Amino acid sequence: MNGDGSLEQLRREGRIVVVGASLAGLRAAETLREKGFTGSLTMVGDEPYEPYDRPPLSKQVLLGKAAAERTALPRRRALDATWRLGSAATGLDLAARRVRLADGDEVPYDRLLIATGVRARPWPNPAEAELDGVFVL
Repeated sequence: MNGDGSLEQLRREGRIVVVGASLAGLRAAETLREKGFTGSLTMVGDEPYEPYDRPPLSKQVLLGKAAAERTALPRRRALDATWRLGSAATGLDLAARRVRLADGDEVPYDRLLIATGVRARPWPNPAEAELDGVFVL
């Protein structure tokens, strides 16, 4: 498919939306740029923060040994991305190629990567979950 250049153009250009602005989404976006993607890159995350390292939250931040600001994930390269943080992806229109966000906006894409990860399960006994020193991470 090199005759019209459309496959090569799609590899390098267009609009990619990454839903999930944490470690997997960040590293995927960095890899896209590293491999030559020069098009529009949008990172969608439900939390209002750029990607951060989660293990230090329980091992350092909650113990008062480090500030939360020190948990930012190191960047391997500049992303040149649009960040849509603090508004979860709530729907997907495959026909129109749009991701719907909780704030009512829609983000168009040519290619989509979903890297949303998992959520912590709440403590099963609500009374115990209210005790001092019980945290859900």
